[in-house]
Amino acid sequence: MSPPVLPEVHSSKLAAKTRTVLAVLVLLGLTLAFYYRLWLPGLVLIKRDAFRLFLPIKQHLVQRLSAGELPQWFPYEALGRPFIGATVTGVFHPFNVLYFFLPAPDAYRASILISCVLAAMGAFVLSRKLRVSLPGALLAGVAFAVSGYVVSFTENIHKLYSIGALPFFCVALEKALMDRYAWTVAPAAIWATVFLNGDVQTGYYYGFVALAWALARTTNSYQQTIVRLALTGTLTALLAGIQLGPAWGVFLGSERIHPDEFLEQAMSWATHPLRLITVLAWPVAKQVSPVLVARTFGILTTGFPSESLYLGIPVMGLALLGTWHRRDLRILALLGSVALLLALGRYGGLYEIFYHVVPLWSAFRYPENLMGVASFAAAMLAGAGLDALRLRQTPLAPWLATAVLFAAAGLGLRTEAAVAGMTARFGAAPDLAYEITSSVAVAFLYSAAATLGTWLIAAGVQKQVLREAVALPLLVLLVTLDLARANLGAYHTGPSEAVTFIPPLAEAIKAQEGPLAPGRFRLLATNEEVVGLPEGLPRTFDYYGALSIERRQALDVLHNAAFQLESILPQLAGYSPQFHETMHHGMSFGAAARFNVTYYVSRRYHLNGPNLSRMIVAELPSYDLVLFRNPVPPKPRVYLSRKPERSVKPVDLVALFARPDFLSGEVDVIETRDATLPGPALSGSAIIVRYAPEEVQVRVATPQPAVLILLDSFDKGWTATLEKSVELPILRANALVRAVAVPAGKHMVTFSYETPLLKSGAWVSLVGVLLCVGLIARKRQQPHRTGGDT
Repeated sequence: MSPPVLPEVHSSKLAAKTRTVLAVLVLLGLTLAFYYRLWLPGLVLIKRDAFRLFLPIKQHLVQRLSAGELPQWFPYEALGRPFIGATVTGVFHPFNVLYFFLPAPDAYRASILISCVLAAMGAFVLSRKLRVSLPGALLAGVAFAVSGYVVSFTENIHKLYSIGALPFFCVALEKALMDRYAWTVAPAAIWATVFLNGDVQTGYYYGFVALAWALARTTNSYQQTIVRLALTGTLTALLAGIQLGPAWGVFLGSERIHPDEFLEQAMSWATHPLRLITVLAWPVAKQVSPVLVARTFGILTTGFPSESLYLGIPVMGLALLGTWHRRDLRILALLGSVALLLALGRYGGLYEIFYHVVPLWSAFRYPENLMGVASFAAAMLAGAGLDALRLRQTPLAPWLATAVLFAAAGLGLRTEAAVAGMTARFGAAPDLAYEITSSVAVAFLYSAAATLGTWLIAAGVQKQVLREAVALPLLVLLVTLDLARANLGAYHTGPSEAVTFIPPLAEAIKAQEGPLAPGRFRLLATNEEVVGLPEGLPRTFDYYGALSIERRQALDVLHNAAFQLESILPQLAGYSPQFHETMHHGMSFGAAARFNVTYYVSRRYHLNGPNLSRMIVAELPSYDLVLFRNPVPPKPRVYLSRKPERSVKPVDLVALFARPDFLSGEVDVIETRDATLPGPALSGSAIIVRYAPEEVQVRVATPQPAVLILLDSFDKGWTATLEKSVELPILRANALVRAVAVPAGKHMVTFSYETPLLKSGAWVSLVGVLLCVGLIARKRQQPHRTGGDT
């Protein structure tokens, strides 16, 4: 018989559960209150990638899936791109289900809100797993979910979800290391969803987090730990195979296979050491372009991945306390410190070593993403630090000294001498210098006030003036208010009409061309740092929102899928080295015409010459935008080459774009070792009879063998057949596009696309699912044992 349960014990357990439920409800309430604009109706996330990348991509994805089609090829940018292999599309992530039940802007906001709640609850659950008190776990959840890094990435679902899922990954990993082998399914499933959501970079970093966590936290032998970790990694790779397979295919054909060329780009997205000040004091110069502020301090950038990195002195001070008092959690301090050094790029000294030594590290270009791991570590340690305050033995003088120091700095920056010094030292204009110094001063004063509040609460506990039951919730509230004050402006929303309006320039093209569809012509929209904005737009939508609306008006790349317009510019990651070189060197009107560029969207001052002025189709003066035709008549999307030229070596694009016979449309350079390349097509015709994303049909009539050119990207996923029976080798033409040799006569040539490694990846994922089911079923059949499997 089981021993009787004493009433006191039962009552104690019930009270503990009640307190836990109450803490969870408070955490959820604080998180939802901070992110209130994510669940209010009629709003849309409007900053940068949220507006310009993910929303149009998800709209396109759901439209294709709703039509019963799996989108494998995306024809609307960079001469056409693989869709599934460009991992940022996240075709197989479970969040995509939301888009079938909600309008796209609402579904995107819902996925962002879920990720933020995951961050809060994950930090709470992990803290409790690490034996942190309820108030400490509550503080860790708030500090992580409302940290500057997490709030900044409300614009970017695949990076936000990755860091939001990290605490739960660590919880699942703890269980997998200590309990039965079946528990390896849990961290593997979480890890796989990171890859399925498109964030291969953070998914790769998860491996290093898992290794460090396992070696530091396991109670088993290292041999058994490595076996469990290897099983977790294997299950992850299998489950995510349906995404990793196509991604690998794109990677092998992309510019990322040239690490030496990629290093400088990666370094430009690192965290500058000066930005570490904003971890403790923020916001700074919110009314000024961040690019202008950065360049004032000598930071060469086109923008920061994270708008805010703010954690605040209370959180960082508590994190130091947690590190000192909880030696068993120093793995978090180690993870955070290494992540911070790596996030600094060249300034930390460690990133370049990893770049050259660690396999595949060079494939990624955003060192600052590692600031998410540093923020996670700081938030977790801050929760443990809150418990350290309860010991009443922690020194309070550093808190007071820091408050005085920051207050003095804030007051000093509010002087005319500080403005003059900024102007003299950095060459800033007086108005800009005043804006920067005054905003930094206010940020320092707020940080001083938060630090002073922490000191007062801690002193009240030590002097027994405040009971813990009052002091600890007060400290959690203080941290919440401090983080909310600084970071609330780091996520940006606007009315949903901002993503539904039809740009007048798109209407102007439609008036010129009739009903629009892909396969007819391309456009090129210039993207300049100095933009024209209607008066009042920045006040209504703030800087980022106004900039996003301007890009939609300018027919920026991914919005055009909704208008059936194709852009030659790239935005999805992983394009070919040849196209990377093309974009690096730029294209003249003549070179662009060779790739079917018919229209340009640009600034008015670029059209000073009379020849260009005559090509204007429409203007949008309030945005300083002009739509004009290419002054060089563009090549049609498909044609028979008038002068095919054989080349056994890869084409030098710079040399090709300088050739008059290429720019005039006469010659096409075909890369082939076949000496029997057909000669010039002196007559004949080629007409597109069907143009769909994954299939293009061309009717050809030619009295002699000829080379058929299709001005779409050369990609190894494409095949060509003659009358759908005879396969034709696809050749690379003019470095970027497709060509096939066709025999004399009348024929139907069909180009078809299948994502490389997609089917293989799907079978691998199925194997992974079956293995996971088998492990879980085996666990259910066996009696419970503690201490791990043998």
